[in-house]
Amino acid sequence: MVNRLYQAAINMPLLYISAISLTLLLLVPIIIGLAGTILPAFNYLPALAHMEFGLTPWRSLLAAPELMGSIKLTLVSGLLATMISFVLAFSLVAVLYQTRWMSSIRHSLAPILAIPHAAIAIGMVFLLSPSGWIVRLLSPWLTGYERPPTWVSVQDAYGLSLVLALVVKETPFLLFVILSSLPQLKPQALLQVGASMGYPPLTVWRKVILPALYPLIRFPLLIVLAFSLTVVDLTLVIGPNSPSTFAVTLFHWFTDVDLERRFTASAGAVLLMAIILLSALAWELFYRVFIYFDRKRWGNGKRHTNAYLFFKTGAYLYLGNMGIALLSLLVLPIWAFTHRWRFPDILPSEWSLKKIQQLAPILVELACASLLIAVVSSLISIAISLVMLEQKRCCSTVTQWFDRLICWPMLLPQVGFLFGIQVFFIWSDVNGTVFAVLALHTLYVLPYVYLTLSAPYLSFNQQYYTQAICVTHSPARSYFLIKLAMLKPILWSAFALGVAVSFAQYLPTLIAGEGRINTLTTEAVALAASGDRKKVGNMAMLQALFPLLIFMLAQWLPYSWTKYRLTLKSTLKKGALKKTQPIK
Repeated sequence: MVNRLYQAAINMPLLYISAISLTLLLLVPIIIGLAGTILPAFNYLPALAHMEFGLTPWRSLLAAPELMGSIKLTLVSGLLATMISFVLAFSLVAVLYQTRWMSSIRHSLAPILAIPHAAIAIGMVFLLSPSGWIVRLLSPWLTGYERPPTWVSVQDAYGLSLVLALVVKETPFLLFVILSSLPQLKPQALLQVGASMGYPPLTVWRKVILPALYPLIRFPLLIVLAFSLTVVDLTLVIGPNSPSTFAVTLFHWFTDVDLERRFTASAGAVLLMAIILLSALAWELFYRVFIYFDRKRWGNGKRHTNAYLFFKTGAYLYLGNMGIALLSLLVLPIWAFTHRWRFPDILPSEWSLKKIQQLAPILVELACASLLIAVVSSLISIAISLVMLEQKRCCSTVTQWFDRLICWPMLLPQVGFLFGIQVFFIWSDVNGTVFAVLALHTLYVLPYVYLTLSAPYLSFNQQYYTQAICVTHSPARSYFLIKLAMLKPILWSAFALGVAVSFAQYLPTLIAGEGRINTLTTEAVALAASGDRKKVGNMAMLQALFPLLIFMLAQWLPYSWTKYRLTLKSTLKKGALKKTQPIK
């Protein structure tokens, strides 16, 4: 009886067909995006009357004076930020593992990950600029400045402020990945064995845990590397301008009024894909060379190494980075409510709600648009993920291609890939519509939602589901009322993560919306260079506030709702019993 009902519940042809359809649906934009990028790179774009293949775009690209400077800046900032982020995250785990500090840091990761990187970058500009909060805190008693200094601290030509912004945003993500992967290695047992042999904990982390951990986090590291090499909005806010990174240079070429520039930009986008691939290969080659020469030290018997000071320094630097992130978020509402704030005052001399009142209509409109797009794209991504994970649990062969394809949007450079999709949107006359924006947001929200749900969903104990089917004789009802109800915490976490990812999308909104559909992110980045700190502060404050509130709601609601629901049900049941009792 149980087996028959269980098989009836999972072997539904509709589920199989849906999984295949969703895989093909995911494949279509990837093919269109790649074709729309590669074909114009070889001078073929019928929409602009280029019907013959050629190498003219590549000649134009190689002749661009800013090419080498942009590529050099991209490689230095991307590789350096990824390396520093990994070192800081691992150092913190090695130094503070299984301490109260690590427990507190673990709980603080979700709010930090929820903040869009553009909001962090805007806050860092307010914090680190020559007239920023840090200089105000130190002036004039320490620096002697009565006026803002003239040196450059953000958007510097060397990209140091960009590297710092990338490290501040990427390190919490890598820390989250490392903490999620460690249970597979059982580090506590390894530390106990090492201690019994006289090895200090940091030596065990250095010689035993690190070589075993790296293969588990290789793919997230490559995602971080690809993001660092291709990020646009964060670079526009805090990165160098002349030259800028290669991704921003391509963005300017793609949006140039001269449509012939699009062919040069497409060739550059193909080159950027090659840079990502070569950077990933160089990263992996460096790791293998390091392991080759380091393997001899693993068994040399030395109990104490120089890693202690190195790890301690990395852990303190991580805490310093998180301090910068928190101060960057704190300065946003200060500027939002500021009426007058003269240098070198630490806090505004006058506060006012006038700016928020002036901007209220546009802020409400942008907030509603951002929330609508984020909520709908997150719900669509959750629905797709549930279908594919249920099919994967039953038959993994159907979802193998889906698992391979879903990570492509995270690895491909948005600046070329999305402009390729834009050609199709224009041809199909859907560009500038809510549908186009939702489609691109879902394309980037789906990988994060799917990967978040994957492990908890596949490890769910199916006995609860089968027993529910025996009681209700309804697989669908048991699925929604029992299985999804028990998975409610992770579903809410995936939803909150999807909303945060959607809020952070700049290029997908800009390209698909064509300026007709704007969000808090697009407006905040567009106004970041305007000099109106009060207006930008309001935009960035709301951009950071909504994902943070939804993350807090996702942590509180699943458990509180169950408690309140059971209390309400018990109260109503007692009331019904009192009504049915006869009156004496």
